[in-house]
Amino acid sequence: MKSTIAVKPLSSVTYWNHFVRYSEEHGIDVDAVVSKFSPSDKQDFIPFENFKALIAEISLKSDKQWVGLDVAQNLQISSHGSLGFAVTHGVNLRECLALISSYYQTRLQAMDIQAIVEGDSYSIIVTETCDWNPVNRILHEVLALTLLNIIEYVIGNETQRCVFNFPYPEPEWSDKYYELLPCSVSFGHKVASINIPLSLLSIPCVSPNSRSVDYAKNQCDLELERISHYDTLSEKICYLIESNNNYSLTLETIAKYLNMSKSTLTRKLKLENNSYKSIIENLKKKQASHLLLESDLSVEAIAFKLGYEDNSNFGRSFKRWFACSPASYRQKNLL
Repeated sequence: MKSTIAVKPLSSVTYWNHFVRYSEEHGIDVDAVVSKFSPSDKQDFIPFENFKALIAEISLKSDKQWVGLDVAQNLQISSHGSLGFAVTHGVNLRECLALISSYYQTRLQAMDIQAIVEGDSYSIIVTETCDWNPVNRILHEVLALTLLNIIEYVIGNETQRCVFNFPYPEPEWSDKYYELLPCSVSFGHKVASINIPLSLLSIPCVSPNSRSVDYAKNQCDLELERISHYDTLSEKICYLIESNNNYSLTLETIAKYLNMSKSTLTRKLKLENNSYKSIIENLKKKQASHLLLESDLSVEAIAFKLGYEDNSNFGRSFKRWFACSPASYRQKNLL
């Protein structure tokens, strides 16, 4: 089921570690971000927002505008875990691309990959499924070089017949793209994509091994299963509501998106000693306080933003939370 609601995305800790190492090797101080968001030794995944914060800090302090391309040069296929192992043993390029499409979420959940055939071209289309700003260009640079390195591993110099399309205008340092990417590049597109001649899909890998691929696929399936249980159900629901800034989402809508019935959702929340009503109440309470103290919005506008059609209902809820009216709360705390 497709949805416009964003799932709380995760990123592989391996990618985090790779960027941290890059910062150390280039003398870029990211200690503040690392101390705040660094994963524990037992973590395999990290919230994408934390990963973005690290990349943004590196970009801010680096003297290279093409940071993404610079980082990705040293990102080996083995850095992609079981997925990397699988694609190095596929039968041909077609199978390798199919593996990437099936299991890319074991490495990065902030994008959607689709494959389409148009005429004599096979296109891999990459769509951002959450906000990549302010590091979207860097992430697209890493993505481009990563995909192309995998393709080049399989088909060698034939990669130069491919075209990578970037979803932003050509930067001033575009000569680095032509220097470091093993294919033609194009800028100013709506989404990122790579166009591959259909005739290249049947080129065999240098080390095909179906048993190795099956083993790697089993590992990828296990990783996908673990990712699906990474957050508690309550945390997933909170993220869905906050990331979409929609405090009117119903229990039915959330249940449908999470592919479960209302009764199952309610039962699972009860096992976490929680309820959908409590989640909504706590989120509205937190957001109401934030907007009253950090914005110039009127009380009426805040009530509407939080899904209250009647301002008096918002006033009653607020008084239950803070034992005063919204206007009094704002005046007292700002003073």
